[in-house]
Order: sequence, then structure tokens, then C-alpha cells
Amino acid sequence: CAQIKRKLGIEHLRAVKTKNFIQNIALCTGSGSELNQSLGVDCFITGDIKYHAALQNLENGVSLIDINHFESERYFGRALAPFLQKSEIEVIISEQKNPFTYY
Repeated sequence: CAQIKRKLGIEHLRAVKTKNFIQNIALCTGSGSELNQSLGVDCFITGDIKYHAALQNLENGVSLIDINHFESERYFGRALAPFLQKSEIEVIISEQKNPFTYY
């Protein structure tokens, strides 16, 4: 978790830890905690994990890392843009500000 916080420049995240050794990870920006049920991964990183989804994943042995919704999406546009531009698709990336204040 410390490495993810450092790489993404975030102060806080939430986690459901089920394993000490993670072999494979999936990532979904935004709110994706319901999408990982059939992926067969050890850890799922997303931006909005609901309480009951956390309980279900804990029971199923899947670790979760919730990096917050805004933080999960802030790099996605810039990462996707080059792939779209290769297909001559115009990309306009809007600048957003996180509406939440963390204390």
C-alpha cells in the first residue's frame, strides 16, 4: 500500500488485506468493486469500494485497495490518449478538482 500511495501521490487509501503475497492484480478506475468477482486475481485496485463488496471479497480471499474515486481516474485520460490519437481520434482532457476534502 505504501508504494501505491507514493506512486499515485495520495495520502490515504483503504484496504481489505487477505494475503501477504500478491501474485496478480487487476485495476478498474472509478467505482469497480463489483467487477472483480470473476477475474481470479489476488488483489483488485479501484476507486470506490462499498462496505458489502469489501465483506464479500474478504470472504472470497481477494484483497482490495480503494484509492478513492477521483484519484483512480486522474491519470486515466493521459494514459489512454496516445492510443486513441494513433487512431486519429481527437482527445480533449479536462482538468478536474477533487470535490472532497480529507481530514
